[in-house]
Amino acid sequence: MKQIFIIGLMIITVNSCFGQKAKVDSLLTEFKKKSFYGNVYPAKQELENYQKIIIPELIKLLKDTSFVKLTNTADLIYPGSTTFYGHGHYIPYDMDWVSVRSGWLLEEITFQDFNYKNSAVNDETLLKLMKENYNDYLEKGTYDLDWKNKTSNQKNREYRKILSKNVEKWWKENKKNWSRISAIKEALNSNNENRLSNVFQYLRYGDSKCDKMTKEVYDIEIKPIIISLKETTEYSEIQQQIKLLLNSSISSKIVDSKNSR
Repeated sequence: MKQIFIIGLMIITVNSCFGQKAKVDSLLTEFKKKSFYGNVYPAKQELENYQKIIIPELIKLLKDTSFVKLTNTADLIYPGSTTFYGHGHYIPYDMDWVSVRSGWLLEEITFQDFNYKNSAVNDETLLKLMKENYNDYLEKGTYDLDWKNKTSNQKNREYRKILSKNVEKWWKENKKNWSRISAIKEALNSNNENRLSNVFQYLRYGDSKCDKMTKEVYDIEIKPIIISLKETTEYSEIQQQIKLLLNSSISSKIVDSKNSR
């Protein structure tokens, strides 16, 4: 009887693994499609919930050299945009390249700065664009985006090969003990503005899982780091993020209710 139970348990486990792999493969296929709001973004949201499990698959995707021009972007602003509506969701990653999409999601999950972010256009340059071209905007209802200092595709491919190798090296060194909670703590102690910005956006607005992130863990292990950072960080934007977070609380969607008391 005991043997039958063990065999049954093994079958359930195997089926569960196959089911999870099929789901992940399906999401990765969606993630590589054209429609940003129809396929890419919904897949990104689900893939992020897999946390550590999905990291090796995303690292493999860093080697993908496919160029898939995004469609259905609405008012999304990213380095492949040609039109700016005066407002919108800003993602500073050249997501027409599948490898960069993967880099974007990896940085969102791990709170690392792997250098996939493109800072050619930021809030300051968008504001300048709006001021200087307001009359054109009144006439057309949009602004034309001109992305400066874009490097050739060949140079970008070579550069991304280097980035992917750096990520592989990082994962080889860190995969054994990596968790999303440890990643949050590391980012908060990093003094890297990109990493700090990502982690505060997640703590305030995140809606993907963070295993073992209970209210108690936040209060005891993470909040003290944030309070300490308030006294030491040189970045004004991060100071503002700290103030806003400490005056409210972390996003309820990232709290692990299964492990909460």
